Amino acid sequence: MAKKAAKEGGPNKSELARKYLAAHPTASVTEIVDGLKAEGTEISTALASKIKYDPARKGSGKKGRRKKLGAAKAASQNGAAKHGNKAEAIRTAAGSLGKTVRPKDVIAMLAKQGITVSSAQVSTTLKRMGMTKVRRGRKPGAVAKAARAANRSDSISIHDLIAAKKLVTQLGSVEAATQALSALAKLS
Repeated sequence: MAKKAAKEGGPNKSELARKYLAAHPTASVTEIVDGLKAEGTEISTALASKIKYDPARKGSGKKGRRKKLGAAKAASQNGAAKHGNKAEAIRTAAGSLGKTVRPKDVIAMLAKQGITVSSAQVSTTLKRMGMTKVRRGRKPGAVAKAARAANRSDSISIHDLIAAKKLVTQLGSVEAATQALSALAKLS
């Protein structure tokens, strides 16, 4: 039907909807449908929506809103628009502090400039820059080796126990063996 109307020389529905939208830029989709219906043209809400939110159309609803929201967000973040982004400010501050950089110092320096950053954000940025030491735990074998070494010096083998039993039987009692060993310790 739209092609038929265009062949007869009259404007098609899309053109009528664009003209209505140009005259009423804040009109909603239902207002476009109702307005054209009052003028004598039936149009679907799908077509009205497609025309209203067409990205090629200048100042279309969705595209314009995104730009406005993006600009407001960029200007609001603690003066981020005039200072650049926070990560760049962290890198600059860390570079000026020298070799030893603590997140606490970077946060204080940026607070003087009016930029608020979290400790986690500073730590992450410094880590990506390679300015913080990566701490590693002990190697798994180190603990086991230390335990074995301690056991060797404090442990008594089965051969030691057999020799102690022979000494106890020769001396007659455990008390006598203990007294003999303490006397031996005094002599050494």
